[in-house]
Amino acid sequence: MAKKNISWTKIEPGQIVTFKYKGKDSAKSVNRTVLCINPNLRYRKKNGRVTKFFVGIQLDTAITRPMTSSKMTRLIMRLGGLENEEGAVSVEMKDTITKPETSKILTKVKSLSKFFRTFNLRECKRNRVFLESEYQKLPRTTVDLFEAETKTTKTMMELNED
Repeated sequence: MAKKNISWTKIEPGQIVTFKYKGKDSAKSVNRTVLCINPNLRYRKKNGRVTKFFVGIQLDTAITRPMTSSKMTRLIMRLGGLENEEGAVSVEMKDTITKPETSKILTKVKSLSKFFRTFNLRECKRNRVFLESEYQKLPRTTVDLFEAETKTTKTMMELNED
């Protein structure tokens, strides 16, 4: 697993990140690997204050089993496939996502709702975050399909140049 240190402000939707987070009921922080849906979702409370959340689909934790490859393939295909972004494999999504778009994406992957998580961004920022440049648990068939598409695109671009 190749990890790259990144700041919380530079995370974009579709990237796979790893960070430590302590849930409400847990006693200690746990490493979590999450596919980012919306890195900065703003929510206005009834008292008028604004709270920010990190919204994502939890792929793996240190204490639970990872998402199965068939579910992960289904998730990646519903979200638009893989892309290579800044040296890291990520899911193809827009760079900025609004609150209604977040809801729309989550309805697309409703069958995987037990993996959907929101994290308090203030709590998240207390720990470091790492960008997964080569997430080993991605299904091999999906990665092979992505690599074949990338080679085809490069070949087409080379032919257009001639």
